[in-house]
Amino acid sequence: MDTVLDIVDLSEGPSQSNDMLAEQLVPLGQRALKHIGALTSGLSKAGVGLRVAWHTQDGQVRRSDWSPSGVQRVRYLCEVSEFTESETVTVTGWLGAASSFSGKIEIRSDSGELIRASTDEQLTPILHEFFNKRVQAEVEVTKVKFAGGRERNIYAVTRLHNT
Repeated sequence: MDTVLDIVDLSEGPSQSNDMLAEQLVPLGQRALKHIGALTSGLSKAGVGLRVAWHTQDGQVRRSDWSPSGVQRVRYLCEVSEFTESETVTVTGWLGAASSFSGKIEIRSDSGELIRASTDEQLTPILHEFFNKRVQAEVEVTKVKFAGGRERNIYAVTRLHNT
């Protein structure tokens, strides 16, 4: 549910860049994108947004407002962007940045490439064990082709090992 609300919040943000939205959408997979696209299509046709309140088991409440323009941004991204099937690759290098708050890491591969990736839900809480160490990562790479032909790779780490 946090991911869905992150998508709502990012679509309402001041930045008109869809890169961060794509980074949240891609790991959800094609099936989820189809459902989100159907939801946003219906909301767009009705010209309405949503107000959501999510209550966690520990009593915390997260609220998000989704305006018709924010809904339209997500709809556009779901309908116009082409997402390839993800390919799993192994990357070896140094993990130089890790955030257990946002589930993001940076790995400088042995070939010199800087890979910025999201992390699997189960991996995020233990990122501190790999920080500033040489690692081997299993990375799902998904290519996204945006409107206008621009392409971008989205990286999601599913496994991480110290080497």
